Amino acid sequence: MKIYAVICEYNPFHLGHAYQLSEMKQKGAVVCVMSGSFTQRGDAAVLSKYDRAELAVRSGADLVLELPFPYSSASAEIFGRAGVRIADALGCVDTLCFGSETGNTDALVSLSERLRAEAFQNALSDYLLKHENCSYRTSVGTVYRLCYGEEFPQSGSNDILSLSYLAALKVLDSDIIPLALGRKGENYNGGGEGFASATTLRRHIVCRNWDFVFRNVPEPTANMLVHGAENGRLADSGKLFLLFASLVRTRGESLFENVYDVSDELAVRLCKAGMKAKNADEFFALSISRNDSMSRVRRAVLSTLMDVKNDDVGTVPYTSVLAANETGRKILSAVRKTSSIPIITKPADAWKYGDNVAHAAKLCANADSVWELLCDTPREGNAMIKEKPRML
Repeated sequence: MKIYAVICEYNPFHLGHAYQLSEMKQKGAVVCVMSGSFTQRGDAAVLSKYDRAELAVRSGADLVLELPFPYSSASAEIFGRAGVRIADALGCVDTLCFGSETGNTDALVSLSERLRAEAFQNALSDYLLKHENCSYRTSVGTVYRLCYGEEFPQSGSNDILSLSYLAALKVLDSDIIPLALGRKGENYNGGGEGFASATTLRRHIVCRNWDFVFRNVPEPTANMLVHGAENGRLADSGKLFLLFASLVRTRGESLFENVYDVSDELAVRLCKAGMKAKNADEFFALSISRNDSMSRVRRAVLSTLMDVKNDDVGTVPYTSVLAANETGRKILSAVRKTSSIPIITKPADAWKYGDNVAHAAKLCANADSVWELLCDTPREGNAMIKEKPRML
């Protein structure tokens, strides 16, 4: 049986995701490596990770494993590396499938090789040293033009993640074959035509525009979203501001000591914004800069809230089971014999796999506990530790 893997967030699961799964299911089984409670852009997932995993299985996935926090809320490079690491560690995945604006695997592989070239990396390092106030993405474009005599391809967010996947496959010397699938729908920020993007859907969910939601997501997703809204079980990222600001106003700059991926300059800005701002919109307006995007600031807020230290983010040491169907359970049974990292079924049992895994799982559990506070009807802090994978 050929096995496909996809690194995903499903926030929420929509028709574009269903299309991608259907393409893979025509050729084999599908294993999803899905973000937990928080996503790569630093937002809280609207639905719990177990609910989203269940919806993925109901819509075609066979097995859903977790990409745990803080890797789920890291830069594209770290996010991609962690997702690929989990897929590769299973020892059974044949193909890594990913959505792409270009839909051209060969072109993306060629671009990835250019970016990894030693001459390019040396030139980029020199440029960054001389232009400290220039953003990383702008610097890459400038150096690319200088090295190759042409403009850097205008890649969308999915292509950028694709490049991180390809780089990780190369570094790991993985046998997994990459496969780009052309994106069939809007861009992530709602531009273009086709399937509604997750960003567009989240805006309509906030407004409780259920007619739009029902037209643009599979029925199980729509029903679960409505049920979540009626029962106070949809997370609101806006509530993170009060949690963060309360810590800033009581602990000040000491809050940011050795926090993962938070520079001294950004820490000062976050501290000042947390003291001055009276709501989330004002906070982000004061926090973002030419070098620090909204997503970067959101990720920094999460790292600070969850007290993630620089030493906490290395090689992702484990994954956990979120959902599976009968085929997925057979895959799970097989990969337990081949996987080079622990696959945890009961989160509370993480300590059995050593201190490194136990500490990493505790960070993820902390994030899950904070996620609960973002719902109108939160559960107790350790609620998700007690949950069982959704076996369908």
